[in-house]
Amino acid sequence: IYENTYITGPAGYGEGAKFQRGKVQDILRAVLKERMEKQQYDPVKAAQISKHIAEDLREKVKALGYERYKLVIQVTLGQKKGQAMRIVSRCLWDTNTDNFASEYYENDSLYCVCQAFGLYYE
Repeated sequence: IYENTYITGPAGYGEGAKFQRGKVQDILRAVLKERMEKQQYDPVKAAQISKHIAEDLREKVKALGYERYKLVIQVTLGQKKGQAMRIVSRCLWDTNTDNFASEYYENDSLYCVCQAFGLYYE
């Protein structure tokens, strides 16, 4: 039998229950460096590489223990040919509980932008 705890925010679950941007950003940075270093852009493999990076990021961020958060991972991978690129996201969220982390990587032939959104649900 489960009873209502009347806890309506991550603060009620302890210090580490709130989505911590710094820890997530460290994971994003480490995964990007590990997976993209010495990688050359290949249009055939780009979608598959993005999917694998997103899955890897989701697993590692979930391992931090954000049980009450819905995680949204977005990976953008493209060829670098001197063009300008602007990636924008809009969200409607509670600034007290929800947060995000973002990181990018680039080399001579490609760029990769990863965003992780943590949305608290009650």
